[in-house]
Amino acid sequence: MDREKIREKASIIGKNINNSKVFYAVKANPDEKVIKLINKLNLGFEIASEGELKILSALGVSPERIISSNPVKSLSFLKMASSYGVNYFAFDSAEEVDKLARFAPGCNVYVRIAVPNEDSEWPLSKKFGVELDDAAGLLSYAGNKGLKPCGITFHVGSQCTNIYSWNTALDKTKALWDLAEKKGLRLDTLNIGGGYPINYTKNVVKVEAIEKNVNSLIYDKFPKDTKVLIEPGRAVVGDAGIFVASVIGK
Repeated sequence: MDREKIREKASIIGKNINNSKVFYAVKANPDEKVIKLINKLNLGFEIASEGELKILSALGVSPERIISSNPVKSLSFLKMASSYGVNYFAFDSAEEVDKLARFAPGCNVYVRIAVPNEDSEWPLSKKFGVELDDAAGLLSYAGNKGLKPCGITFHVGSQCTNIYSWNTALDKTKALWDLAEKKGLRLDTLNIGGGYPINYTKNVVKVEAIEKNVNSLIYDKFPKDTKVLIEPGRAVVGDAGIFVASVIGK
């Protein structure tokens, strides 16, 4: 593991987006040494499982630095996360709202919308996220169930190589933001997920260029006090180590 490479990548992400906070997606590499280093760098953490939370709790990471953006969570994980004090969760269904209302009452929630993933190596939009009309209704439903609808999240797909994918995603997010306002909901959080690419066998768009574009779009479209959450995984650790394996067939 190249610790300096991780430090370098972590120092770049979020640098060009105003009012942003970075939450490392633990699923990208949950190795204890990696987590300890990222903890020292004072990044936040995004988690999706009990195992990931156990790693963070063993290191004494405060719940204020942890969010969970998987829109479908197991009951055991949700109970553990809520008990630990995690207070920010994603959702994309009424069933998930019901679970959150029961096991994490009063928590902050952000709805995940589906956005185009065509230019990513690992599309996620068929798996997670809802369309705008459904999302607006879900935000209202969450509020009616005693939760605090605070924002919107999306994911352009893992290893996204088209800088304009974020334009499309933010246009869609803005449309939902306006719908929510018409319903009397005041949102303050925009979670742009991950998707930042790294170089493998070909050069890709740089994080700096993506973030300058995203920052400009957010400045033009959203309230100036909007909190921006970023969830890099691969972009922090993807080229900081080498995986060795034996190939026994093809």
